[in-house]
Amino acid sequence: MSEENFNQEEFLEKLKSIIDDAAPSVPMDTDEYPEEAMPLGTYVRCKKYDCLGVIVDAFYGDIDKAGTKIIIYSILSIPSAGTYGSSFMDDKHYLSNEYEYDVIGYLMVPPANVPEIKKSISGDLFI
Repeated sequence: MSEENFNQEEFLEKLKSIIDDAAPSVPMDTDEYPEEAMPLGTYVRCKKYDCLGVIVDAFYGDIDKAGTKIIIYSILSIPSAGTYGSSFMDDKHYLSNEYEYDVIGYLMVPPANVPEIKKSISGDLFI
């Protein structure tokens, strides 16, 4: 896309829409956020990708064999600090949905501030 055809406001609105669709902000006091879910911002380890992440949303998914609703967490991965010569910015952030059985929560660590994370990723545009 050439600079003369680039509309920054339109681009930011589309980016906000994409992020809102991927990880909507659900207040903890609504019926939509599972009561027994770990809090937003909880640091977790994703077993599938063997990476650290932060919970940015949770919702009910399938029902298990016992008839219990399974919680699905939307996890924003945190790139590793890397080793010698590797840059933090070389890695990418990934958003994935993981079953509650596939994440390990670090409940002894204070939760991250999810609105601040969204704000910093979007370049100071509050999403």
